Amino acid sequence: MDFYEAINRRKSVREFQPRPVEKERLLRVLEAGLKAPSNNHLRQWEFILIEDAERRRKVAELVSKGKTITNEMELEKALDRWSDELQREMYRKALPVQEKMLVDSPELLAVCYRLRKPLKECESLYDLNDLASIWMCIENILLAMAAEGLYGVTSVPRETAVLKKVLGVPDGYEVAAVIPIGYPVDYSVKQKTVSLVEKLHYDKWMSS
Repeated sequence: MDFYEAINRRKSVREFQPRPVEKERLLRVLEAGLKAPSNNHLRQWEFILIEDAERRRKVAELVSKGKTITNEMELEKALDRWSDELQREMYRKALPVQEKMLVDSPELLAVCYRLRKPLKECESLYDLNDLASIWMCIENILLAMAAEGLYGVTSVPRETAVLKKVLGVPDGYEVAAVIPIGYPVDYSVKQKTVSLVEKLHYDKWMSS
């Protein structure tokens, strides 16, 4: 697939066909992740494919804690925090399936990275270079998925201490995101259209 076509096709998907993901496709996606720029040039990143059903359920529970809302009244109340109608439409579909998508997706990937210092001790943007690098890796993964006809969404855990124990992640490493991966079902939520003309500035930020 053409690079720009992959960019245009990439989207967040939370519901998947039961069709399994071919191993060779999955490995190509992860190889693409390793091609991303790395802050320390060492690519101190690790990928965990979570296959055991019980471990997957535990990971899904930990990652989605506080995010999943299935009660209709609670859902509508939660949606009040967003005024943009596209955002409301997206979250109306997303919030009820935060845990389900992690349990039911054909593949579940945890992306980990090495930290020079704990996030709580970071005092400058420079200190966050390790975090920035792993998200470049994740972006490569998402674009490669689109090129392969695969989709998913990044789910960022709020607390990772217990999650790291469940996944056996050693000290000095952190979990950046957990990504469900699979072939999508029909997905009708519209993506917000943004004009480059409105976002591009020359020399300094010029308000419209």
